[in-house]
This record gives sequence, C-alpha cells and structure tokens, in this order.
Amino acid sequence: MAIVVRVRPFGETSQVVHLATPDHGLIAALVKGAHRPGPEFQGGLALATAGTAQLVRRPRAELELLRRYRIEEDLRGLRDDLPRFYGACHVVSLLRLWMQPHLPAPALFAAALTALRAQAAAPCSDLAGWTVWFEARALAATGHRPSLEVCSACGRALSGDGRARFSAPAGGLVHDACAPPGPAILLTAAERAGLLRLYTARLPELKREPPDDTAVKAARAVHDLFLPHVLERRPASLDRLPGRAEKRIP
Repeated sequence: MAIVVRVRPFGETSQVVHLATPDHGLIAALVKGAHRPGPEFQGGLALATAGTAQLVRRPRAELELLRRYRIEEDLRGLRDDLPRFYGACHVVSLLRLWMQPHLPAPALFAAALTALRAQAAAPCSDLAGWTVWFEARALAATGHRPSLEVCSACGRALSGDGRARFSAPAGGLVHDACAPPGPAILLTAAERAGLLRLYTARLPELKREPPDDTAVKAARAVHDLFLPHVLERRPASLDRLPGRAEKRIP
C-alpha cells in the first residue's frame, strides 16, 4: 500500500510522484506516460490517494520507475469540499516531511491512512478532530510526543485541577517556575484532560466518543505552536486549516 504525498508534472505526459509506504518509507518515482489513456494510471496520479504500487528499482537513478498504480481506497470524499481537501493536504504534507527514504514507519503510515479515511467520510463537524488526532499520533510515532502528565522540565507532578503552561521549547507542560523563555499556551484543567485523551485513548473509544470542541481547540492551539518547533519550519498547510485559535502568553 502507498499514499501519494506529492505530485509534479514531468514533460508533457509524465509525472514525478512521492509515495509514502509503511515498509520502505518515502519513495520518489517517475511515472512515464501517466496522462496517456490506459489502465495503468487512470489518467495520472492524484494527491492523497491510496493504492497498490508496482515499482521497478533503478540502482543508478535518483527516481524509481512506477509501472502501475491501482487505487485501493475510496477517498473521493476528500474532494467534496475545501475543509476536507485542506485537511487531507495537511495530512500528506506532514507525512512527506516526516517520512524518510528506506526507513519503515508503519505507525505513522497507519495513522495517516486512518485520518484520510475519516476525513473522506466523517461529518464536517468532526474534521478538525481527526486532523488534530493525526497530528498527535504522528508526533508520537516520530518520537516527539509532548509531556502531558508531568512537568517536562523538572519531572514533578502537575496540579490536577489548575492551569498549566504548554511550552514548545520545554517539550510539553511545565510549572510556571520551570517555563523556559519563549511563547507558551495556557491550558485549563479541562483542556489538559481533553488533550491527554487525544494522545492516549484507543481509536475505537475516540470513534464512540469523539473529542469535544474544548479538546479540539486546545489541541489545535498546542499543535500550532509545537509542530513548527519540532519540524524547524512552519508547514504552509497549517495556515489553510479552519478553526485555528492560538492562546499565547508572553
């Protein structure tokens, strides 16, 4: 299985694509004659599609050769409206940034595929929740899960019923006295609990009881701050997401 995370034209009829795969990481491939009539590529590969790829490795070439691509997942709903499409673009953008060539990443791939499936079919009211869910699971899968249970600076317990600061430089929640310089986000006890559930609850539980607006907005504010810090750049896809509401404190 492979997810198309980047598509670029090459000549008049061909494409260069980046594929995210669970076992082989990120693969760059040349698709000769992608736009020609025929069953191999169905008129060209589209972003945020998932299917089976037949590749030919070329040891001396930068690009592998994609012989055939068959779509396996019905994700057409991603193009039904702009919020779904922008959410899908954000998922594949983060997937491309975190995937590495030849480095397996099954947990990251599985989270992306789950998020794309949900964004294609879920009610519009749930789209923001699935976006922050994917961000949380992607951060965890890549070793960047923030500390939400104890102070990330001193390791001591946080107050269970009060506010706490989320600090990107510290990598999670901190006591006021432990907060390093830089922007931070103030979270209430309810927001902290909702954010922690997003990172720790099993998928069936979250499907039965989706995160409420409080948890989604808190996660959106935290990830708007934390993702650029982890990636050392601000993904352009962040600015297209609806419902971003940062809460910053000097």
